[in-house]
Amino acid sequence: MTAASRPCIFTTILFWALAIAVCRCCDSEAKRSKPQCPTFRKKDKHSEDLLLHPTNDNISMESLDAMRRASRVCLPCPGRNLEAYSGFIPVDNAEDQSYSSYLFFLHIKSEKNSDKKPLLLWLQGGPGKSALYGQFLENGPLGMTVLGTLYKRRHTLLKQFNIIYLDQPVGAGYSFDRHNKYPSSLEELSVRLIRFIRRFLRIFYEYKGRDFYIAGESYGARSAVGMASRLLTRTPEELPLRFMGVMLGVPFVFPILQIINSADFLYCTGLLDEEGRELFSGRFSMIQKLVSSKQYLNAAGLLSETIFNLGFQGEQTLFSNLTGFLDHASIVSPQKRREVVAYYVYANRWDFKQRIHVNISRTLDGTRQELAKQFAVNDLFVNQREMFASVLNRTAVLFYTGQLDTLFPAVKLYESFKMLQWRGSEMFKEAQRVPWYRNNKPSLGLLGYLKKVDTLMYATVLFGGHHISLDCTAAVNELYDHFLKFVKSRNEPPPITQQKIS
Repeated sequence: MTAASRPCIFTTILFWALAIAVCRCCDSEAKRSKPQCPTFRKKDKHSEDLLLHPTNDNISMESLDAMRRASRVCLPCPGRNLEAYSGFIPVDNAEDQSYSSYLFFLHIKSEKNSDKKPLLLWLQGGPGKSALYGQFLENGPLGMTVLGTLYKRRHTLLKQFNIIYLDQPVGAGYSFDRHNKYPSSLEELSVRLIRFIRRFLRIFYEYKGRDFYIAGESYGARSAVGMASRLLTRTPEELPLRFMGVMLGVPFVFPILQIINSADFLYCTGLLDEEGRELFSGRFSMIQKLVSSKQYLNAAGLLSETIFNLGFQGEQTLFSNLTGFLDHASIVSPQKRREVVAYYVYANRWDFKQRIHVNISRTLDGTRQELAKQFAVNDLFVNQREMFASVLNRTAVLFYTGQLDTLFPAVKLYESFKMLQWRGSEMFKEAQRVPWYRNNKPSLGLLGYLKKVDTLMYATVLFGGHHISLDCTAAVNELYDHFLKFVKSRNEPPPITQQKIS
């Protein structure tokens, strides 16, 4: 053995020793917590969807508690000590007893003081992407490495919230409809989200009266706004939650063609030359003409060929042909990140599906393409700006953009926001943005820029692309913490001043 090889061998031995120690630690934690986690063997390679039916207020407490026990999840190491639940809840009308539309959820309780933490509903984008993407790649307690192994994430929203990761709409992630009928409008989607949360609260009744937030990124932000709009018209008797606000990341809340034409941004960053910029921008002009003449199917198809690649054509998009990029999320990521590929492999494994009560024959995001086509034709070109303004007028909103986002460039979102008519419009235009540092200390590094106006906290996150919570997990996590404090400061009564009695 050469002297040069000894450090490598020592490092390898140390790595495996630590790995064994971690697994033993997980095993001991699992033994201390209940219920005991089962061992999954290939001969037991079988599982069915856990269908829960808390569909009316007349269901007995014994039945609801049985549903809760059945939905208990033993997460894999290093998350075996986490209290988690999963299953499928129907979102059909209660009058229709032949339930066919089910939403899949994974609910994880905060490790410390969960009884005092708010409830957060996390909605992924796409449309049609599983919320497990958020759990494993963005903000959940379990992170995914490029090798497909799990680690305990340091910067997780679970420290501030109890989280529901929800595959929505029906057809997204592991959610399904028995007859392959998927929603095609924001209104239909929002009704089903309200239905889900009402039924969820029957099983997990400890959250009744708790502070409640909705978070979504990209298309998920559109879902969050739709649900928030309906929540704001509900009474506590109808939905026993204290709705506190929404968090919207790189959000699709403005007309799509107003925010998606990134030709100038790509030119300024060197990804397009003058000829490419003219060609790319010209394509969006063609799409606009189709939309103006209400040819939505053709417009959606052309937009897909330009940047989205929704499956209308199997060829590369114009964006890919002009830039050489195979992924359209960030100017510094030419292709899909390796941990994203690893996540899809892991989340489709039979043993993981068995853990979370999913039929092993299901494929994650298996019907996403069909769902995306439905929304592309029926919702993509619908202007929901007034709905967003209405939500902004009535509740607290965190709105954050990514500096490196190639899909919805930060400057496009900012320009659209300046044109929005809401109660803080003029104040927003005049407000000065301020640098935002890690832990409010310049010595720890600059994370982005903030504006706080009335009900709004507006942020730009440095180095964030369209997958902003994947690119900047720690920064977005801190941003949510800032937002909680912002909401609290808005809801606190003004201090009582002492007046002298003359």
